[in-house]
Amino acid sequence: MFGGAALGLDSLLEVTGVIAASCPSTGWVYSLWTSHMWLMAHYPLHVQEEVFGDPATRVSSVVSTEGTIQRVDGGWVWNGKGFFCSGVDHSTWLTAAHDVPAEPGGAPERHWMIIRRGDYEIVDDWNTVGLMGTGSNTIVVKNVFIPDDHVLNARMLSEGKGLGATLHDAPIFRTAMDFTFSLPLPAAELGIARAAVAEFQERSRERLASENARLAAEQAATLLRFALASAEVEAAHTLLLTDAKRFSNLTAQEATVMDRAQCRRDFSFATQMCRRAVNSLFEASGGSNVYRRSNLQRLWRDSNVAGAHHGLMWDIHGLAYGRIAAGLPTALEPVGI
Repeated sequence: MFGGAALGLDSLLEVTGVIAASCPSTGWVYSLWTSHMWLMAHYPLHVQEEVFGDPATRVSSVVSTEGTIQRVDGGWVWNGKGFFCSGVDHSTWLTAAHDVPAEPGGAPERHWMIIRRGDYEIVDDWNTVGLMGTGSNTIVVKNVFIPDDHVLNARMLSEGKGLGATLHDAPIFRTAMDFTFSLPLPAAELGIARAAVAEFQERSRERLASENARLAAEQAATLLRFALASAEVEAAHTLLLTDAKRFSNLTAQEATVMDRAQCRRDFSFATQMCRRAVNSLFEASGGSNVYRRSNLQRLWRDSNVAGAHHGLMWDIHGLAYGRIAAGLPTALEPVGI
């Protein structure tokens, strides 16, 4: 309808991985912006026309928000902040997650609210050790009115009841938000890890070819570590790609609680496996790689910042999967990015 290819999550995973291998920050922002297009496709058609009317539209998001949000005639008024807003300096719109009642007097539920660029301020506070190019700054909103047609209920999207399922033909718009907002997250980490493996491999070849016998002998001792790291990264890719292909074509109605939990188990496990692989290679890389001119130290920093994202934490999603598999109650909310 608006010219997009409407490809599956497997394509997003592969493309993001290639981009992130060259520039982790660009890959990170790309995966998020692309995922947000799926979210935009579930707003009312006139809102989509407003957003997609600009062919260069770019939508950032905030999941961690604070402040007050009040119900008013025709919508909501938000005063507060949002944190970790990747790519926001280049955004034209912003989606913000907030817990508000779906009906008067009801319990608060997660909702996604879309806001124009002119309605939020950007605080330049992304001074971090890694993924510095994402510009994941804080945003501030003051008395911003958000009309009802700019608000989506996350539970409805998880259940496959978003408007995109009827407005657009591609299967991806009938899958659950649990998958479309989960599987893109580890793609950048995968690309980073692949780049680290390639960097270490090249470095190893140089050292093994050295006339310095001691240096060559020491480098040979790291080859087993290299083999393990490369196998872990490829295993992570296979796991993620298998899930991406499956869940791109699984309707929300067909998806079970275990499917949702498995998806989170897998992408958090794959992420942390890639992170461990990068850390292992950096540990074996030698003192010359602590200089800022080294690509490996940059990849090491970016990998650990990416792996620290709340949505990628194994301790959270591994435990949730275990509890559900054991028949214990667990609140499984859609992951936000």
